[in-house]
Amino acid sequence: MTDKRIALLFVNDFADRGEEKFFLVSGEAVKEVGADDVVKQELELVCHDYWLIAPVLFKRTKLLPQRVMDVEELRISISGLRLDRENRESRDACSILLELDLLKEDVIGRYRNIVFKNAALDTNTLALVGNALLQLSTDVEEKAKVANEWERYSTLERPVSEYLIRSVANGIAINSTALQKHKKDIDFSYYMALKEFSAKYCLPLEIPSDDEVVEYLTPKGFDFSGVGVDYVLKFVPTADGFSERLLELRKIAASRMVLNAIPLSEKRIFPIVDYFGSITSRIYYKDPSLQNLAKRHRDIISPDHGMKLSYVDFGQFEAGIMGALSGDQQMLDLFASGDIYSIVAEKVFSDVSKRKSAKRLFLSYAYGMKRKSLIDAAVEFGAQRDVAKAFFNQFSTFEKWKLGVWSEFQTAGRIGTVFGNYLSRSGSGELSEKEKRSAVSQVVQGTASLIFKKALLKMSFLTSVELKIPMHDAVLFQHPEHFDPIEVANMFAAVVTEHFDGIIVLKASLIASVIH
Repeated sequence: MTDKRIALLFVNDFADRGEEKFFLVSGEAVKEVGADDVVKQELELVCHDYWLIAPVLFKRTKLLPQRVMDVEELRISISGLRLDRENRESRDACSILLELDLLKEDVIGRYRNIVFKNAALDTNTLALVGNALLQLSTDVEEKAKVANEWERYSTLERPVSEYLIRSVANGIAINSTALQKHKKDIDFSYYMALKEFSAKYCLPLEIPSDDEVVEYLTPKGFDFSGVGVDYVLKFVPTADGFSERLLELRKIAASRMVLNAIPLSEKRIFPIVDYFGSITSRIYYKDPSLQNLAKRHRDIISPDHGMKLSYVDFGQFEAGIMGALSGDQQMLDLFASGDIYSIVAEKVFSDVSKRKSAKRLFLSYAYGMKRKSLIDAAVEFGAQRDVAKAFFNQFSTFEKWKLGVWSEFQTAGRIGTVFGNYLSRSGSGELSEKEKRSAVSQVVQGTASLIFKKALLKMSFLTSVELKIPMHDAVLFQHPEHFDPIEVANMFAAVVTEHFDGIIVLKASLIASVIH
């Protein structure tokens, strides 16, 4: 398989003087080439850290190579191991080559010195690294095929990642006026929110750590055994509003971090794409993390001259997927009736204004909150106990489906979607409550991620549309004045309907011309 591939190695110019170097490696042959030669290469390019290479290529040529395998990204995407995703920032491709005994430590040391320009170029070292990457690519591809992950990677993940990289390489225009205003205001907003939060809950003037959250909530009767802090904050109600206020404070802090990361002098930014950013393969942007911008701060994103920005958002995405996957007719009927969370609010609370609470409650139920805790939570939100019980007792088919998911995860040791994207167990025996929730999440959110990427892939063929920011279950895109953005909304909705053979008709809402 390596005869159809050639290794691409890259030495970056950290001073941004245009002195980057590209090398093609095959066998003992090491050839320094220009960016034009790289993008015209007909063989599949095997590399590491393509996120670093692609922007340079695009800047030089306005093109990207036809076929690229970032071997480390492929390895991580098919491993199914949570630790691989969580440790990807601290473990590079060299660490893996060393771990698999494909290279010796002294070779790795010399290569790193070359990459960071602490040593002169050494073609023998480059040849060893390049061939190790080629060997790893063959091994990982074989593993991907055995694990039924290759089709997902080759037909969806890779073309979508290339689309994202092209989009980012084009850059995102920044409205300096809006950025300056928000930079001026954000520190005040943040410290006021922090002061109010700290005063209300008698806590130090800082965002509490996870350990401090546990320390605060445990004496109040909250049980963290088998659950993470994020789960409790998102799904378990607190009578004093602690969770809601802390989550809002975290959002302000995240938006503040993004704003502070963008210099006022920057007219255009080029984030890094992390297309396997979570165990369920959600897409994230980094440096800066634009998806973390609060809605009121998104006007720092500016359309290019003569263009408009529009925003498409999937409606009740997870709820629709749960109904379609489980075949629960009650859930499907709720979804088809309108805004499912408003309907839940009306049926459980007799109050549509409690939609936010209803959404938290419904997703808590869906992802496996214990029944007593669920009903207690509903009562805490203001529901009658018997009404809440009756409502959540109606989804018997969904309950059977969850049991099937848990059984498969326990028996097979892994769980995923119809298109791969597996989560593997690290242990054995009976599933813990956390593992049960993770299994359902992997199937539901993993499916959501793959459907979203299918939509992005279709969007990539719309020549009038330029992707700007994918935001979990939504997308910000740029288009000419004459283009009707409802076309994108309809396309996104159709992708979901097609994926499930018409079992659900998904809603995709459009906010047209969000920024002029």
